[in-house]
Amino acid sequence: MSEKSRKSEETTQLGTETTAPPNPQRWWVLAVLCLVVTVVEVDATVVNVALPSMAADLSASSSDLAWISDAYILTFAAFMLIGGRLGDQYGHKRLLQASLTIFGVASLLCVLATSTGQLLAWRALLGVGGAGILPASLALVTISFPKEERPKAFGIWSAMTVLGLPLGPVLGGWLLNHFWWGSVFLINIPLVLVTMVSAQLLIKTPAGAGGRGLDVPGVLLSALGTGTLLFAIIEGPRLGWATPGTIGAAVAGVILLAVFVGWQRRAPAPVLDLGLLRVRTFVVGSMAASLSFFVFTGIMFVLTQYLQGVLRYEPLNAGLGLVPLALLFTLASIIAGPMAAKIGSRGVIAIGLLLIGVGMFILVAADTDTTYSLVGVSLGFTGLGAGLTVGQAIATSLSQVPPALAGVGSAVGNSARQIGGALGVAVLGSVLASVYAGNVTGSLLSAFPADVVGKASESVNSLTEAAALLDRAQADRFLELGREAFVNGMHTSMLVGGVLAVLSAAVVFTSLPKGNLARGEELV
Repeated sequence: MSEKSRKSEETTQLGTETTAPPNPQRWWVLAVLCLVVTVVEVDATVVNVALPSMAADLSASSSDLAWISDAYILTFAAFMLIGGRLGDQYGHKRLLQASLTIFGVASLLCVLATSTGQLLAWRALLGVGGAGILPASLALVTISFPKEERPKAFGIWSAMTVLGLPLGPVLGGWLLNHFWWGSVFLINIPLVLVTMVSAQLLIKTPAGAGGRGLDVPGVLLSALGTGTLLFAIIEGPRLGWATPGTIGAAVAGVILLAVFVGWQRRAPAPVLDLGLLRVRTFVVGSMAASLSFFVFTGIMFVLTQYLQGVLRYEPLNAGLGLVPLALLFTLASIIAGPMAAKIGSRGVIAIGLLLIGVGMFILVAADTDTTYSLVGVSLGFTGLGAGLTVGQAIATSLSQVPPALAGVGSAVGNSARQIGGALGVAVLGSVLASVYAGNVTGSLLSAFPADVVGKASESVNSLTEAAALLDRAQADRFLELGREAFVNGMHTSMLVGGVLAVLSAAVVFTSLPKGNLARGEELV
């Protein structure tokens, strides 16, 4: 097909899409799409509250737990770069159904996993399915609603994507109080089946319009480069930071990402238009939003282990303990717009990042018998800060992007935020694991058998299993010292996160222009 005829076909399809009467079942369509995006976002965090149970059942180490969390996020981020383009070429409804199939099959395979290696592989496949679902669902909202109803529909859809993240630990906690850890994946299957049938019956869309080719090499290079760097960060505590394996992985990751950038300069249909990196508001806004996701996922990864492994909460109580993060995030998201109208976007984002830092610094005061009030206050500050930051940072990042790059900019921004979340687990989890393992071997080795200490150093979830090898008097002291070691690691990881948040606030305040950038206003 010639370029001229292809453009004519696209115009015809778009014209049909625009002038056709609205789908009378469009609000049911929206309900179905909201259900599925909530499931996708829940899966990014539901696993956190199940980590202690997985560690006990699969004999998983601290690095294994980080990979279980990050495998989903990493593939989700990498393949989202081409998700929208696949929908444009082959049809968004087809992409949704294919992605739901992958998601459902991967969920079943996660349920059947009997080792950490299997679970990691199927979690990664789960992320591939999620990466197609999110852009397909957003495109289907656009297609299903007339222009005047889209803002309301987009608002509802966006709210459900945000709700899924904090809902994950609560849902996971409830399931684990009644069933085994596989239930956090098993629940996906009936929801996926309901969505597939409903989507087939309710959603009416034109076929794909074709278009530019897919930059598969670019996607693979970005995924391999990021994944290799994550390997160095996550496995550093286990392998040793100065070992050839860790250094080699870090160097290989940097080289792969450099090759990725070089490929993007000459790729016929690059997943990352390098022109975006020359738009300062895009770079700084994406950085701020990514750091919020860094903290959001990182703090949930650390705190679910602290609440269950140190304070000995039941899974449901641990999930409910994270609710202030969601409530304050939602509240702050509502007030961020009016605040930006008064003090400008950069002020709101900078204040949000500072509040995130305060929330993380508060946890440095936590110990082995802390009451929940301190944890709740910390999560309140963190949620408030993230809520102020995320929406304004996303809007700011796209405020000065040329219209021709808006779709690519949105996809790259989404992927950057997901990678920020993966780095949050990797960096904060790695700092925690390094300090914890060092403290365990330093404070316990001289008093207890080396094999028992070695078992405990794998993760805080291994403490009880290791203590069972000792007599009652020794076990109590062993557990006390082990929990103190974990708290020391948590203190260090929270300090790292807090400092990064404060430094990012300074970058935002000095780099962004004044004005309400989310509304296209710029004063300086």
